[in-house]
Amino acid sequence: MIENYHVLELVGEGSFGKVYKGRRKYTGRTVAMKFILKSGKSEKDIQNLRQEIEILRKLKHENIIEMLDAFESPQEFCVVTEFAQGELFEVLEDDKSLPEEQVQPIAKQLVRALYYLHSNRIIHRDMKPQNILIGSGSVVKWIQLILIDMFI
Repeated sequence: MIENYHVLELVGEGSFGKVYKGRRKYTGRTVAMKFILKSGKSEKDIQNLRQEIEILRKLKHENIIEMLDAFESPQEFCVVTEFAQGELFEVLEDDKSLPEEQVQPIAKQLVRALYYLHSNRIIHRDMKPQNILIGSGSVVKWIQLILIDMFI
């Protein structure tokens, strides 16, 4: 429930919604809160979102942002995940390139995450540097998006 969180500041905006930095009440844990408006979506789209949220809730991998909570109101969905600070896209934009000794561990972590998703019969449909975050200890975190496909 939204009552369990403080919404602090807007950190990103995309085609699927807005992401805010938040804090869980009583624990102080910093989280990311993605709000997805229901308006303009068909009942089938809304059912698909509910199904995808249930799938994402079960994913547990060190290189995939963990979903902590999800809830909905009549107007929107809210997906709460762990919060990771840096964005790989920003690093690449600022530095223009990375030395090979930095690229190798990033690539290995992304391959492990991709293998995990594929092992669970999931295809991530929006793979790009903007969706890869750098967590504490230089751990790469792939953002869980409500943009997945299940293998048939």
